[in-house]
Amino acid sequence: MTMPKTNVAFRRPSRERDEAPDISRPRPTGDAPGARACMSCGAVFESEGWHNRLCHHCRKRSMPSA
Repeated sequence: MTMPKTNVAFRRPSRERDEAPDISRPRPTGDAPGARACMSCGAVFESEGWHNRLCHHCRKRSMPSA
């Protein structure tokens, strides 16, 4: 099966037509600020959510030195 030949180049859909991400969804129940244990040293610290699992000391220690 051959594709019909056209003189129209393939165009990517416009970003304006793409759906915007739904930012109105609430966070999952477990993704809330609160006291958590550091994954590295085990110290309890105030976490901002799931993305924040290292205490300040361990996060600073794991950053490359400039």
